[in-house]
Amino acid sequence: MNKFRTFRQAVREFWKTGKTGIALFLVSLFTLIYGYIALEFENTQVWKGHVSVQNVTKDISAFIPVGAALVAMIIGGIDLMMLLADFIQARREKKIEEAKIIAKEEGKVEGIAEGIAEGKAVGIAEGKAEVYREIAEWERRRKEAEAQGEEFTEPPPTQSQNNSQE
Repeated sequence: MNKFRTFRQAVREFWKTGKTGIALFLVSLFTLIYGYIALEFENTQVWKGHVSVQNVTKDISAFIPVGAALVAMIIGGIDLMMLLADFIQARREKKIEEAKIIAKEEGKVEGIAEGIAEGKAVGIAEGKAEVYREIAEWERRRKEAEAQGEEFTEPPPTQSQNNSQE
């Protein structure tokens, strides 16, 4: 796959710089081939010297625009294929980038949700530990008051002064 990509890039670079040379070569090649055919046709007829040369020249000069049009269609077709390939490649890269952004955002959302869930779990555990400490402290003060024979009127830490839960 990498060799094909390298070859494709080399062809593209050559096409950008050498397209005119290819076009001129093809027009010349088509004209030479047509000239040979016209010359052979005149040769199979009776060769009339200067008149036959004029006929071949006239045929070739009439063929040059047709040959150029054929070459233009060939080169235009190749250009169109390269343009479409570039468009498809750009679209593919854009979709890949969008997918990366979406995946990154989804990862952030999942990470935030996990962080919130973990934070809640830690917060609940810390809250329970705090309540247990408060209850243990309250229980210690109550036992000290009983041991000293004093009346202990402090409400448990989980209840407010008016006996409603916080």
